[in-house]
Amino acid sequence: MKKKDFFIIGGVLLLALLAFFASRFFTPASSGATVTVYVGGSVYAKVSASDYQTITVDQGDGKVNVVVIDENGVRMESSTCKNQICVHHGTIDPDNVDELLLDHWIICLPNGVSVEVTSAEDGE
Repeated sequence: MKKKDFFIIGGVLLLALLAFFASRFFTPASSGATVTVYVGGSVYAKVSASDYQTITVDQGDGKVNVVVIDENGVRMESSTCKNQICVHHGTIDPDNVDELLLDHWIICLPNGVSVEVTSAEDGE
């Protein structure tokens, strides 16, 4: 091979690498993912994961859950339940929800509140 061939192959590989990183890191956040909050099995709120907001579920009997959707993902910020498992669950990244088998749910069993994060393909 000539020196010119190595430059051509290197250039093509560099362009492919740049295209890969551009598609991976510069895509819009939460590409169509949906966050659905359930209370007692009924839909309480259904919003886009790209609509950053705080959803407060106040059931009026001392049961309060706060769900936060921000640039980090979806998480249960606080809950009035005793065990706090839902709060310690951590954050669900809407961009990786397709890679999660069962970890796209946050459930507060004592308060009857569930949060599901679904991708655009799973949604409607």
